[in-house]
Amino acid sequence: MDYIIGIDGGGTKTEGAAYSLDGQELAASKSGYGNLLINYNTAITHIDECITACKTALAGHTCKGISLGLAGSKALSKEEIKRYFYDRYQVEVGLYDDAMIAHEALLHGKDGILTIAGTGAVSIGKKDGVYEYGGGWGHLLGDEGSGYWIGLQALILLTKEHDQSRPYSSLSQTILQHVKADTIHDIKKFVYSSPKSEVASLTPFVVNQARNHKQEASDILQQAGKNLANMTLHLYKKQQFEGSCLLACKGSILTEVPEVFNVYKEACEKEIKHIQWTTQRVSSAKGAYQLFMNEYK
Repeated sequence: MDYIIGIDGGGTKTEGAAYSLDGQELAASKSGYGNLLINYNTAITHIDECITACKTALAGHTCKGISLGLAGSKALSKEEIKRYFYDRYQVEVGLYDDAMIAHEALLHGKDGILTIAGTGAVSIGKKDGVYEYGGGWGHLLGDEGSGYWIGLQALILLTKEHDQSRPYSSLSQTILQHVKADTIHDIKKFVYSSPKSEVASLTPFVVNQARNHKQEASDILQQAGKNLANMTLHLYKKQQFEGSCLLACKGSILTEVPEVFNVYKEACEKEIKHIQWTTQRVSSAKGAYQLFMNEYK
């Protein structure tokens, strides 16, 4: 049997899946992050692990191509990345960014906007075959509304309460306890020495506080929803969508935190008269497979 391997390399994990030429999933694999900008060599190792696991599971069958959807690939030499995988596996290699494969997986090639909010945040729109992006600048330049941004807002709240000699809120007390900070100054060490996923991991504490009716936590989640909606709406206007628009969401912040999604949805529906929502869950590796088949079949 011939098969294609699709890879979704993100900021926290890499997912791989092998598909038959008619789109049936045959094998799946997972490894660590595949964002090439975090650490190029380590990300390549994680991607190789996913590919090898799929090939091992399908020993005796023939891999006809590898389709990579990798975060950070837009900032690097596509030819260099493709050459590495071609030399290693001797099959045709497709290379796309991780947002493109997610868009393809959820919208199946149709025009529309996908907004992704996990550790980071990005919107990708496709209209008449042209892709445009909103956000996706990374945690230092943007990503407002992402898990990192939510965790950071909780830490900023804590520092403001300290500077203004206000009593620590319930949220701040929870954060101090979680990071095992003996003094307020330990917060600086946590922020500047931790990977961004550690800061994003504070999000569940913000969500729990909001669900316990703590206003400061609710305010952070509401603002996250507004920020993500603004990112989507800017792209809607930039690409001059008219009338109805197909919108999709992906990532834990929008799919698992209704306090954020409800604000996001209300803000989008206020500006766009007719929205078709796509809420299905499907692996972005399937989108990598679909783009490869469109390009190389």
